[in-house]
Amino acid sequence: AADAPEHTVTSNIGLVSNYLYRGISQTGGKPALQGGFDYAHASGFYAGLWGSNISWIGNATATSSSLELDTYAGFKGGFAGDFSYDVGYLRYNYPGVYAPAAIKADTDEIYGALGWKWVTLKYSHSLGDTFGVDDAGGTSYVELNASYSLADAGVTLGAHYGTQTFKGTSADALEA
Repeated sequence: AADAPEHTVTSNIGLVSNYLYRGISQTGGKPALQGGFDYAHASGFYAGLWGSNISWIGNATATSSSLELDTYAGFKGGFAGDFSYDVGYLRYNYPGVYAPAAIKADTDEIYGALGWKWVTLKYSHSLGDTFGVDDAGGTSYVELNASYSLADAGVTLGAHYGTQTFKGTSADALEA
């Protein structure tokens, strides 16, 4: 078998019926065009860019954005045979027009994941204002993912469970 290349660049594109992020529609139940580019090094380092149209940012105060453009970098690998890890940084960018007093939805997160065979547990931690919620630094998202391949059938079974916890005094309004 040939050795894996030292550098790999891939791309992806998709048309989805509804862009759901952490259980919340980002497109109001409408379709989204999405795509990205990824770079990976044989050492485990990776970086990428991913984008999608959105419709959730906009109001009567001249604030609007119709694009989510994410940038990320991290390091992943394996250990002890069946175990894996992934640590990294993710920035959600929402370029657009913002009213002077508006909190931008741009969000910075760090994350870490541990996996065993086909199960992965991941923790994401916000570093500041979170998706336009002022004073929500420390907001977190914990997720458990499973992906099991039925190779003989050419099918992969997948499951996801996640919970987001907002922090900060401004996040109290989300409880109402």
